[in-house]
Amino acid sequence: MLKLFPKPRGHQVAFAAVSTPEKALSLFELASNRCASALTGFELMARMAFDFTVRHTEGARDPLAEKYPWYTLIDISTSDSQQSADTMMEALLEEAFEQGLVEDAVITKSQGEIDALWHMRNTMSEAQKPEGGSIKHDVSVPVSAIPAFLHTADAAVMEAIPGARICAFGHLGDGNIHYNISQPEGADKAAFVGRWGEINGIVHAIVLAHQGSISAEHGIGRLKRDELAEIREPIEIELMHRIKRVFDPAGIMNPDKVLKADPR
Repeated sequence: MLKLFPKPRGHQVAFAAVSTPEKALSLFELASNRCASALTGFELMARMAFDFTVRHTEGARDPLAEKYPWYTLIDISTSDSQQSADTMMEALLEEAFEQGLVEDAVITKSQGEIDALWHMRNTMSEAQKPEGGSIKHDVSVPVSAIPAFLHTADAAVMEAIPGARICAFGHLGDGNIHYNISQPEGADKAAFVGRWGEINGIVHAIVLAHQGSISAEHGIGRLKRDELAEIREPIEIELMHRIKRVFDPAGIMNPDKVLKADPR
């Protein structure tokens, strides 16, 4: 069944600074309660990721006068009017300021400003490249566990690699975090990237401890294929093989990606 929705007539985006992931989570909960289905996006970004983006993305700039540890991008779409979207966003931020959730914020005034904010968010991964080696994680945890995951993972990574620059960002609304780690300044890129498996192991163990998934939106592929077999029960892997045999009895469809060659 296909369900269609009317094209939004009102669209508003806000860029809001928060002091902690806990405040970001509370802000998301407030936005969900106040905006319901009109809340069409809620992104979380660490300062390091934002710094890299401003530094290396053409045309990017910090819309706020001061620097803050964390940022959120709030996207609202309404079916009635632009004024309704503006009013809803203004009321949300007013209440967020009253509750002490937001440190500072800006509301867009044009489609160009909306596009510019989303462009900064969408180029965060690319903006890491000029900073050297990067060990990436596409993970998810329950939304309520995001602050605990971030604090625990940050501490573990910094203990393993002092000086590592953690660039965490992602879709707070569905628990998907791109937990990327850039090499310490001046570090040897090859040596840093050579620790990929070790650092993946540390981060993924924390993800699993929070009942999360080691792969969110980018899939398993070859990179996580062997790890999938280690963290899933044998019967689960066998069921995957059985399903694949039904649709691909000759084993010619994208072989050796999510699953190793069929043992049978």
